[in-house]
Amino acid sequence: MRRLPAVLVLLALLSGLAASAAELQITVLDRAGQALAEAVVMVDSSMPGQRPVPPAEITIAQEKLRFHPAVSIVAPGTRIVFSNKDSFDHHVIAGLMGPGGVYLDPNQNIQLRLSGKSGGRVPGNEVRSFNQTGPYLLGCHLHSSMRGHLYVADSPWAQLSGADGKLLVAGVPEGPVKVRIWHADQLLDVEPTSAQLVAGVNRLTIKTQVQQRKSAAPTSAYPY
Repeated sequence: MRRLPAVLVLLALLSGLAASAAELQITVLDRAGQALAEAVVMVDSSMPGQRPVPPAEITIAQEKLRFHPAVSIVAPGTRIVFSNKDSFDHHVIAGLMGPGGVYLDPNQNIQLRLSGKSGGRVPGNEVRSFNQTGPYLLGCHLHSSMRGHLYVADSPWAQLSGADGKLLVAGVPEGPVKVRIWHADQLLDVEPTSAQLVAGVNRLTIKTQVQQRKSAAPTSAYPY
C-alpha cells in the first residue's frame, strides 16, 4: 500500500481539527429581557482540542476615580499591574467577593497604596497575581465610591458580554458544553446551562436576575 507523504497526513489531521471546532454566540439578558453587559461568561468543555492561551499580564488602572476596566477576567497566576493614573493617591483593596457584593473575608484582602503622579512623583504601580478562582471585589479606602471587579476564571473560554449582552466564543470543540455566567449585580448564583455544539455557529440565550444598581455616591473632592 502506498503511503501518503507526512505533510499530507499532517494537513489532513489539522483539517479534521479545524472542522471539529464550533462557535458559540451567547446572549445574556436580565429577567426583564434586557441586554446585560459586563457579565462574565465561561464555557466548559471536556472534549479534546486546542485551548486558547490567556494573556500573561493585564493592567487595571485607577483613573478619574474609576477602575479601568470596570470588570477584568484573568486566568490563575496572571500578572496584574495595578496602576494609578490620577494626580492623587489611591488605595487598592482586593479580596474575594461574597453574596451581596461584600468582601468574603476582609482579613484576607490585599491592600496597596499607589501614589499619584503630581509633583514630579512617578505614578504608583504594583504587580499582584491571584490563584484562587472566583470573583474579587476591588475598592479604594480613600475614595469609597470606587468599585471594580476582577474574575479569576478556571475556563480557557472566558469573556465579557458587550453592551448588547452578546459575545462570540470561537474555537470550542464540538460536543457537550456547560456555560456558566457571573455578574456583579446578580442576586443568586446561576445554574450552568448545558448545550450540544455542532459545526458552525451555535446560539444560546441565558437569563439571570440582577439587582438594580444604585447611583454612584459623590466622589471625594479632596486630592489625597
